[in-house]
Amino acid sequence: MKSKKLPHYLIEKNNLIVQVTISVLFAIAFLAVYIPLSNTTTSWFSLEDPDKFMYTAFFIIFSTIFLIFSRVMMFYMSKRLIRFTLPKYIFWMLGEIALIGLFHAYISLGIIHVEDYVGDYSKALIIGKSILITFIALGFPFIVTDLSFALLDAQRVLRIAKGVIQSNENDAAKTQKNATSEPMVTDTPDIVNFHDYTGALKFTVKLENIYYIKAEGNYVNVFYNNKGGISSFVLRNKIQTIEDNLAGTPLMRCHRTYIVNTNNIKLIRTEDEGYYIDFNQTGLESVPVSNTYREKIVKRFTEL
Repeated sequence: MKSKKLPHYLIEKNNLIVQVTISVLFAIAFLAVYIPLSNTTTSWFSLEDPDKFMYTAFFIIFSTIFLIFSRVMMFYMSKRLIRFTLPKYIFWMLGEIALIGLFHAYISLGIIHVEDYVGDYSKALIIGKSILITFIALGFPFIVTDLSFALLDAQRVLRIAKGVIQSNENDAAKTQKNATSEPMVTDTPDIVNFHDYTGALKFTVKLENIYYIKAEGNYVNVFYNNKGGISSFVLRNKIQTIEDNLAGTPLMRCHRTYIVNTNNIKLIRTEDEGYYIDFNQTGLESVPVSNTYREKIVKRFTEL
């Protein structure tokens, strides 16, 4: 049985940043409320006591840096090394919680020595309680933010689906109205026609105006020049189908999720993570080039 593929929105860069930020803020607020109710593992945690604040600040800063590092690793490993599935993603988050909980326990036992003044609490119990508190402080915002991302993505897909339905209805009306007239679009080398998964024509644009095409699940997003600005058009189709239809044009695949217009490439640069494409238009994201397509893209660029 195949593991369920991880939804793309869970490892999008912006969502990872939002999740870490919200989780850290929630954890601080939770501990600030919980401290007065506990006399064991969090007895050293304080935002007011000058003597305890040093340990508190150290724990918060270290944990935040660890979470940031962990999510950076998750992002880049998901792009290049690991095919993340939902179980792997959940295991990764539980690992983060466990390690931060163990670090909390280390401060409690190895530095503060809370076992000397908390009565009958054993070290094992203190470690367990540290992990449990961390699970509540971080697990709750992890779950809530992931559910929020899922809801936002579902709303986005619904909006796109409604647009596709409306577009199909408009196409049907136009086809009926112009049944005896000439075709609306004439195929020329300077014009690119985009069709959806049903074969219906959805979008026509000049080749010179296209910057790149990005896959987003079962949809593709075409980024193009519109009167000097950047616009995009979303249609339902697979990027592989789009690539096949564009064979022989300057629009070439450079990554599993990107097709670029090689005529509009400004430069190809090398970073530690690999090759990236920049365009002759400001405001566009840098597009990655995977090893599979690197040689073909570089060769095409050097021939221009």
